[in-house]
Amino acid sequence: MKKLLTAFAVFALLSSVAFAQTATADIYGTVVLPDGSAIPGVAVTLTGDNIGQKTTVTSEEGNFRFLRLPPGTYQLKFELEGFRTVINKGIRLYVGKNKNLNIVMETSQIREEIVITGKTGAVDVRKTTVGVNITKEMLTSLPTARNPWTILNLVPGMMLDREDVGGNESGQQSSFYGLGASDDDTTWNVDGANITDPSAIGAAPGYLNTNSYEEMQVTLGSNDITAQTGGTQLNFVSKRGGNRYSGDFHLYVEDEAWEMTQDLPESITDRGWGSPGIQRLYQYGVNFGGPIIKDKLWFFGSYGIQDIHSRTIVQTEDSTWLEGKYLKLDFQFGNTSGHVQYSADTKKKWGRTAIGAASQDPGTTWDQNGPGAVFLGSLQQVMGNLMLNVKFAYTDGGFSLDPKANEINPATGHQEGTDWYYYQTPSLYWGGSTYYYTTNRNSLNLSLDGNYFAEGVLGGDHEIRFGVDYYTATTTSQTLYPNQRILMVWDKSDPNLYKELWWVADGLFDVGFKRMSFYLSDTATFGKLTANVGVRYDKESGSHNATTAPGLTFNGTPIFSSYLGDLAVPGRDIDTSFNVISPRISLTYDINGDGKNVVKASFARYGSQSGNNLAAFLWTVGPREIDVFWADDGDSVVEWGEWSEDPADWLWWNIDELDPYATESSNVFDPDFNSPILNELTLSFEKALGDDVALAVNAYYKKRTNLQWTKGLFTDTGALDSKDNWYVGGTYTFASGKTSDYYLRYARPNASYRTNHGSGNYTEYKALQLVFSKKLANGWMLDASFTYSDWTSKSDVAETYDMTNFDYWEGGVVAPESGGSGITGIYVNARWQFKLSGLYQLPWGINVTGVLQAREGYVIPYYEQVYRPGIGWTEMYEPDKKFGDDRLPTFWMLNLGLEKSFKVSDTTTATLFVDGYNITNNAITMKVNARLGTSTTDDILRVLNPGVFQFGVRVSF
Repeated sequence: MKKLLTAFAVFALLSSVAFAQTATADIYGTVVLPDGSAIPGVAVTLTGDNIGQKTTVTSEEGNFRFLRLPPGTYQLKFELEGFRTVINKGIRLYVGKNKNLNIVMETSQIREEIVITGKTGAVDVRKTTVGVNITKEMLTSLPTARNPWTILNLVPGMMLDREDVGGNESGQQSSFYGLGASDDDTTWNVDGANITDPSAIGAAPGYLNTNSYEEMQVTLGSNDITAQTGGTQLNFVSKRGGNRYSGDFHLYVEDEAWEMTQDLPESITDRGWGSPGIQRLYQYGVNFGGPIIKDKLWFFGSYGIQDIHSRTIVQTEDSTWLEGKYLKLDFQFGNTSGHVQYSADTKKKWGRTAIGAASQDPGTTWDQNGPGAVFLGSLQQVMGNLMLNVKFAYTDGGFSLDPKANEINPATGHQEGTDWYYYQTPSLYWGGSTYYYTTNRNSLNLSLDGNYFAEGVLGGDHEIRFGVDYYTATTTSQTLYPNQRILMVWDKSDPNLYKELWWVADGLFDVGFKRMSFYLSDTATFGKLTANVGVRYDKESGSHNATTAPGLTFNGTPIFSSYLGDLAVPGRDIDTSFNVISPRISLTYDINGDGKNVVKASFARYGSQSGNNLAAFLWTVGPREIDVFWADDGDSVVEWGEWSEDPADWLWWNIDELDPYATESSNVFDPDFNSPILNELTLSFEKALGDDVALAVNAYYKKRTNLQWTKGLFTDTGALDSKDNWYVGGTYTFASGKTSDYYLRYARPNASYRTNHGSGNYTEYKALQLVFSKKLANGWMLDASFTYSDWTSKSDVAETYDMTNFDYWEGGVVAPESGGSGITGIYVNARWQFKLSGLYQLPWGINVTGVLQAREGYVIPYYEQVYRPGIGWTEMYEPDKKFGDDRLPTFWMLNLGLEKSFKVSDTTTATLFVDGYNITNNAITMKVNARLGTSTTDDILRVLNPGVFQFGVRVSF
C-alpha cells in the first residue's frame, strides 16, 4: 500500500502531459524456475539495432520490463550465477503492441547458453484497444498508392469518401470514418505527439509521406486513457538511426501510357468527358541514418517527393507537388533518453476542386500553397519504478487557396474580376470564379507523462499511469469573395429564369484555443486477469483576438451601410467551455494462461474535440451575408437598381438584424452547454492460431448523445424558437406525383442559442466483425476482415421544430457527406465491408502481393429543390423513404503486385516491382446527380479510374 500511496503523491506533485498515442512498445516478463517460482536478481540485457544496450534486474517477484521501445527486432539475455544463460533472439516489436515473456531458467554448475527464437505473440493479453499496426512490410510492399488515406483503407471497418487508383487522390485529403465515430474526433500524431489541426478537426496539418515512416498505428475503439476522444487515433512512427549506417531509396513511376481503356456510359461520353486517371506520377526519396556516438547518439534524415499529375473526368489536369522531409536525433545516456525532430510536409497544388471537376468551371478551381512544419522533442528519465517522459510538439501550419480566375486588388484588398455563378439546376454547378482563402494555424502541445510500478500490492502487479496535457493553438484566416458577392442562378440552361444576389462581406477569423487534460489509470494484473480502470478530465475553451473587418462595397461605393459596414471587434475570452469526465474500464482474461485464448471487454466514455467551434459561434466578422432577388435586365451584369433596398425582402446570414454593429455576438450559449458524449462497449474473443496468426471476433456498440442543438433566439424578448413558431406552409408535389408538406415560421429569429439535445436525439452504431491476422513469417502474411454494421440516427419529434423531411431523416442511417476536400455529395455509409491484403514469398526472392476491397455502395439522397420564404432554398426528399434506402452500386477493387529482390551484399538489397491497380478495370459509379425531375437525373458525375500499372525500385542498405 505504501507504494500505491507514493504513486498518488507523485501524481499530485507533477505537472505532466500525456499524448494520445505512443510511438513505442513495451517488453514485460517474468523469470521463473521450472516449478513456476520467481527468480529475483537476474540480469536482463536488451540489445537492438536501433537502440543502445539497456540492462535491468528482475524484482523480488521475478518481473522485468523495458518500456518506450521503438518498433524493431530485439534480443534479450538473462544471466545469473548458477543458472544456464538464456538468450531470446528475434523478438519483433510493433508500435503500441506489448510483448509479454515468461522465461524459464534452470540451475547448472557449468557455464552454457540456451538460445531460443522469440515470437511476436499473436495476441496482446494486456490491451483491449481495437486497432491495426500497419507494418513497414505493408507500407512498402502492398499495392496501395502509399499515402495515408489508401493505407487507412486497409483497416477493418474503416470507410473513406473516395477511392484511389494508383495515387490519383494522393494530392488531396480524404474524409474517413472508423467504427461509427465522428470525424471530428480524429487525432493525428507523429511519434506520439499530437499535431491535429484545431480548425479542421479530423484533417492532417500536412501530407505525410508514408515512404518515410517505419510504421503506422491506427486505433478505432477502446482507446487508451491517454486518448481524449473515441474517434480514430492515427500515429506515424518515424524511422530512427541505429548503430549501423543504413537507409533506403525508392522510386515509383506511373504514366498514362500504362493505363487500361474503359468502356464508359453514354451519360459521360455524350458530354465530351472521358475516364479520369493518371497522366504521370513520380514518387522518389531517400532515408538515411546511423550513429554519431555508438550506443549513445544517432541521427536519421528523410526526404521524399510526390509529383502527381492526374486527369479529371472532364479531362482537365489536376497537378500536385508534395515535399516531405524530416531530420531526427535520438540519444541515450544511462537512464536518460530522448529525441528532437524537425519535419515539414509541404504542398503545392494546381487545379484543386471544391465540389468535383464535373461540377465546376476551371476558373473556380484553386492553386494551393502550404502547409508548414512541425518541431518535436522528448526527454525520458527512469528512476527505479518511476518513469517520466517529457514531450513537446509545435506545429507551424497554414495554407492558401487562390482561385484561378481572379486576383486581389492591392489597393482595395478585395478580390475583383470575374463573378462567382452558383447554378442550382439541373445539378449544382460553379461557374466563373470562387472565393480566396488564406489561413495561418499554429499549435503547441507540452508534456510530462508518468508510469509508476507497484508489484505484489492487493494481490496483483500494478502499472499506474498519470498525466496532464496542455494544448494551445491560434488560427488566423481571411476569406475574400469575388466582388464581394455570389450570383445565384436557378437554371444553368435558362439563366434569366430566376436569380439572386448573395452579397458577402470579406470575412476574417482570428481566434485562440486551449485544452487542459488530466488522467489517472491503474493496469492491474492478477494472474490470468488484467484489469484497467482509469478516469480522464478534459477542459476546452476558446478566445477572440481583436480585429477589424471591412464592409460591403459595389464598384468602390459602400452599400447596405446600415447593416454591412466596417466592423471592429475587441479581443475576449469565451465563457463557455467543454468539461468532460471520461471513465474507462477494460478487462482481459487469458483463459488458459498461455496467451492463446483471450476474452476482452471494455467500456469507455469520451468527449469530443471542440477545436475552434466555441469561438466561431460567437465570432461576429466572418462572412456576413445578405441575399436579395436579382432583377437582372437580361445582360447578366450586376447594376445599380437591380436589387431591393427594403430589408423586408432580404435574407440575413451571420448578421443580427436588430443590432448589426454589435461588437459582441448576439448569439448565446446555454449555461449548461457541453460536449457531445460517446459511450462505447466493446467485446471480443481473440484466438492465437500460431505464433504469428490470430483470429478475432469483435462486437461493438457505440451511442453518441448530448448532441449539439442550435435554436433560434429573439434577443428583443429573450424568447427561444419553439414549435409554436412553425406551421405547415404548403404541400410540395414531386415530379413522381408524390406530395410532402413543408414548414414555414411566423417570425425569423435574429440570433442563435446553442444547447444540447435531450436523450431522444442520438446516433447509434452496432457492428459485428471477424478479423484474421497473420504477420510476416514463414514466407507469408495475410490480413482479412468482414464487418457488418448498423449506424443509424434517432430524432425526438418534441425537439424538432422544422418538420420538413423529418420522416426521411429519423431512423435513417448516419452517412456523413464529404466536403471541402475536392469533392462533395459523397454520403459515406456501407453496412458491410470485406477487406483482404497479403504477401506470399515465392522462391528466388519473388513476392506476390494483393489488396482486395469490397463494400456496399454509399447512399444517394435523391431530392428536389424548394424555396421557402424567409428560410431559403431547401432540399425536399420523397416521402415513404429513409436516408440510406437508395444506394450506389456495390463497390469492389483488386490490386495485385509482383516484386523481385536481389541481394547486392550482406547489407544491401534491391527490389524491382510492378503493381497493377484496379486490375479488373472496373468503371464503378461513385457519384450521380441526385437532383430529381431534371433531364440529367442519375447522370454519372464520378467513376472509378481505369486500371493502371506502376513500376518501381527500392534499395535498402
